[in-house]
Amino acid sequence: MNDRVPRKPDGMLLALVVGLVAFGLVMVYSSSFYVAYAEYDSSVYWVLRQTMWAIAGVVAMFITMQFDYRKLRRFSLPLMALTLFLLLLVLLLPEHITKVNGASRWINIGPIGMQPSEIAKFAAIIYFADWLSRRGSKIRQFVTGLLPFGIMLGLLAGLVLLQPNMSTTIVIVVISAAILFTSGASLTHLGIAASITTLVGWMAIQSAGYRALRVLVWQDPFSYPRDGGYQPIHALYALGSGGWTGVGLGQSRQKFFWLPFAHTDAIYAVIGEELGIIGAGLVLAAFIVLAVRGFRIASRSLDPFGALIAVGVTTWLVVQALINIAVVTTVIPFTGITLPFISYGGSSLMMTMIAAGLLLSVTRYAPLKRAEEQTNELSIPTIGQLRPRVVAAADAVRRWHGRPRVPSLGRSQRSEEAQRASSFAIGNSLGGTWRKSADESKRLIAWRKPKQRKTLVSQPINGSTARERIEQRRRNQRQR
Repeated sequence: MNDRVPRKPDGMLLALVVGLVAFGLVMVYSSSFYVAYAEYDSSVYWVLRQTMWAIAGVVAMFITMQFDYRKLRRFSLPLMALTLFLLLLVLLLPEHITKVNGASRWINIGPIGMQPSEIAKFAAIIYFADWLSRRGSKIRQFVTGLLPFGIMLGLLAGLVLLQPNMSTTIVIVVISAAILFTSGASLTHLGIAASITTLVGWMAIQSAGYRALRVLVWQDPFSYPRDGGYQPIHALYALGSGGWTGVGLGQSRQKFFWLPFAHTDAIYAVIGEELGIIGAGLVLAAFIVLAVRGFRIASRSLDPFGALIAVGVTTWLVVQALINIAVVTTVIPFTGITLPFISYGGSSLMMTMIAAGLLLSVTRYAPLKRAEEQTNELSIPTIGQLRPRVVAAADAVRRWHGRPRVPSLGRSQRSEEAQRASSFAIGNSLGGTWRKSADESKRLIAWRKPKQRKTLVSQPINGSTARERIEQRRRNQRQR
């Protein structure tokens, strides 16, 4: 297939995104109509605004899907510079322009508001995917790899943390770490970076009293019913009253001024109350399917830039959804973050739709593995082949330190035909493809090949075989 000719987008991924957005509009109306009527004298106030953003987001997704993602390379640095400028602008502008709910995260111009931290997620994916895909083996060196990466990530995440917006900071760090890991960074360097990030996060929690209070509330929310535990408690009430099938669509009780931000951060609690464990579980399953499809796109792409974009976008959507669900269910301390495609929020919905369009663009324009290569990866080994493959894969994991984790990042300058003739795939996952020479691989398989044992019937005894002696005995018995 000619890789320059656009293919059809991933149909399952496209249907999944559109379905989540449509479901989100239903749940935004269900969770907000009473509050909207009480505050704005219109029960459709919030859902109309979300519908307009959804229409704009669908248009933006289809435009991004038609756009060749490879052309974004030239805009990676200007996009990052613009993002840093907007984040800095949020901290410098007057509070009446930037402050909403006690946090300076917005740039409000008349009726239009923009949240630069949402753009920061998109910019981090494009910039780091471009930068890391160009570095090659230099990424495994501290001075040329981890150090400049850490400086840029620290600058970007630091400006978001100063807003303050720790939840978005966590998402940006996780996205960037996933791209760095996939690009083949040293595991030692990743461990050092994780330790430093954990230390900085702990210091950020201790430096702000309200963050330390959230940790205490998370440990026992019912001890703080009037303070930080109010929203977690009523979220648990909503989830607990839903049961298996829920109380019915539109029948939630907690949304009647009991559960704060029911149509934004806590919308998953309303889903659990109205649709029960089954409905909430289906939403979680939808994001799991999205994760599988997104990482599969990354593993099939032969373009390093496209593979890293797919990893970054998938990590963004899935990790943000898991954080929102974990917050509502009090698995982690409370932090305000939207549920992608479902929660109310114009900037959030628009940027996640654009990100989904970018992922669909990778499915249309990225050069993919040939059909026979994909078939070989998905084939199930026989019992005789299983043991040597497991042994070879274990040996590859021991040598995984500093290796690229997608096939396209580990490709040499030789032609594909020469690589196929001189190498043998011994393990394949999103984490990378390891190869050994054909002769060595044959020895691994032959090592477990059972020896041919000579049977008794094939050995001659007194000039005749045992089978001939048995046949002669049977003839004698018939004659008698």
